[in-house]
Amino acid sequence: MFALAFGGDISAVASQYDGLALRVGATQVIFLISGLHSSQQAVDYCGRGNMKVAKGYKRIHAATLVTCVFAAMLMTLLAGCDRSDSRDIHEIECWYPWGGEEAEAMKVMATAFEESHPGWKLKLVYAANTLTSSQKLFLAIAGGKPPDVTFVDGQQLAEWAARGALEDITELVTEAGIGESDFFKPRWDESTFENRVYALPWCADPNFAFGWNKKAFREVGLDPERPPRTIKELDEYNDKLTKVDPNGTVTRIGVIPWLWFGNANSIFTWGYVFGGDFYDRPNRAVTANDPRVLASLEWMTSYARKYDVKKVSAFLSSFVGLENNPFYSGRIAMMPIHISTLRYIDRYAPMLEYGLTWIPSPEDGEQKSSWIGGWSMGIPRDVPPERKRAAFEVMRWWCATKEGSQVCARSMSLVPAYRHSPWFEEARKDWRMAVFIDIVNNSQHVRTLMPAQGYLMDLLNIAVERSLYGTQAPKDALEEANRKAQKRLNILLESRDRRRREAANES
Repeated sequence: MFALAFGGDISAVASQYDGLALRVGATQVIFLISGLHSSQQAVDYCGRGNMKVAKGYKRIHAATLVTCVFAAMLMTLLAGCDRSDSRDIHEIECWYPWGGEEAEAMKVMATAFEESHPGWKLKLVYAANTLTSSQKLFLAIAGGKPPDVTFVDGQQLAEWAARGALEDITELVTEAGIGESDFFKPRWDESTFENRVYALPWCADPNFAFGWNKKAFREVGLDPERPPRTIKELDEYNDKLTKVDPNGTVTRIGVIPWLWFGNANSIFTWGYVFGGDFYDRPNRAVTANDPRVLASLEWMTSYARKYDVKKVSAFLSSFVGLENNPFYSGRIAMMPIHISTLRYIDRYAPMLEYGLTWIPSPEDGEQKSSWIGGWSMGIPRDVPPERKRAAFEVMRWWCATKEGSQVCARSMSLVPAYRHSPWFEEARKDWRMAVFIDIVNNSQHVRTLMPAQGYLMDLLNIAVERSLYGTQAPKDALEEANRKAQKRLNILLESRDRRRREAANES
């Protein structure tokens, strides 16, 4: 194993050369697994103009280079050590990415598992996670010391599987009698890659319910029990609800289309609502420039022009903290409600009069549109064979049993991905949860099912931002995002295809 250090963005190089990228200070480093490629190949790849980082490689500070080489040597030593595991087979290490209340909930889940499995012990380890990587996990895999089980954000799975970071668990799933019908289909699809299973779906995150403030509706003469059902009605309701003072300052607004948990989540939501799509899986083609996705971004941008996005931003800046959500006071009359928001409404606005329903859509768009997010559980590459079955049992119990799924849902306040969980019957007694359960049952989408999903998220964030602020036309912004995402996808898939050819030749 060896290290290369660069001054630029080298994640594409890591993808091309079956490595992983991390940051040491201001310098990014690629660790390449010994035996796959040479360091000169990676430098040559950069020098061909694919990535403009070759000069950064030459300029690397000596102290940073020492750090990089030391890290590479350390991982080489770890990888060369005896990988036999002296731990009891029933002592399972599980990595998770949450702090705060969720970390405490993990302890409840672990205790429940141990009580149901006498003699077993779960070791919980926090490991930070981003949409495109988990540096701690990848370093552990490269060093030959991965955890037994890890949580995987659903949209990460295709990329991790394509890079070979996760074990194929298809046979274990089949032996356990678990299959697609046990889970919500979008979440099951998100846990597979190229017809193989790499994880079990753990939760199903319904995105989103459409919330409206009934008091704000009454104040402007709208029927508080009748939310908008189409985009045309949404625009009309917004005009009635929005208030702008003589100085042009927004004092109340009906809806902010880009305020749906970030720019990228906003465009995914409205893109599907308008009837668009972002990925053609059979043809391995990114379709973020779909005409209907473009129509949704142009509609979003029309609000930014109408009310001046900078003034809307100034309006939002006055609301700080979870307890000051402008929806509670009716300053924003209509907005997306995530299932996690319910706990904050109960805590900070228990007397709030509000309703929840489906997101309004164009008449020719997708009716009752939504998409599902959520976390899955997988086994990292190179977990010793004798430990895989025990690791899978933790996953199976938390993800695909009535008892385990109910414990997880209750402790984490989330919707289980397991269709047969008794939690659903219990949760439907709350009218709000019934709405979210209906959303999960009807959802047809996840964000996308492609290995470059995290990168696409970054690009869509930029595309929406530029469109809202008028620095790039929506069509041009989406075309650029689509082109860059396709390039990254091609690199990842070519790398995956090459590894398969090499494996076939060796066999």
